[in-house]
Amino acid sequence: MPEHRYVRGNSEQLAAWRALYRADALLSARLDAQLRAALGITFYMREVLDVLHRNNGRLRMGLLAAEVVMSQGGMTRLITRMEGRGLVRREPGTVDGRTTWAVLTDTGGQMMVRAQTIVESVVSGFFDRHVTDTDLRCCASALTALDRANSIGSRRSV
Repeated sequence: MPEHRYVRGNSEQLAAWRALYRADALLSARLDAQLRAALGITFYMREVLDVLHRNNGRLRMGLLAAEVVMSQGGMTRLITRMEGRGLVRREPGTVDGRTTWAVLTDTGGQMMVRAQTIVESVVSGFFDRHVTDTDLRCCASALTALDRANSIGSRRSV
């Protein structure tokens, strides 16, 4: 039987990655379950609504996919489902017609407001009494630095 060698990396980095992955999976699952139960939308639908809301109600499909961290094909399928519910609509680009914009509808904006209340409640319950405000600020700072260094389009991304 061949010997399998496990290459050990920086133990602090691996511990942080495991903790981040698990916390993200737990929180995302809670958010998804609550949003589905209360509003019939998925966590990713809410993320699309939020990104569009923060970008004056419209964004090119490719940029939207990158912001939500989803493949362009996955975003296309998600937008199709959201269009069917009246949450968003697509508009062709005005310059050359090759780009497509995702646009937040009034119904989508109203859904975003309703979803935000659920998100705030779930996130608060996830963190309250478990993590100090100082720890939250430190965590947010570290994760923001990682996002900036590793996001698509970053000079350092792989």
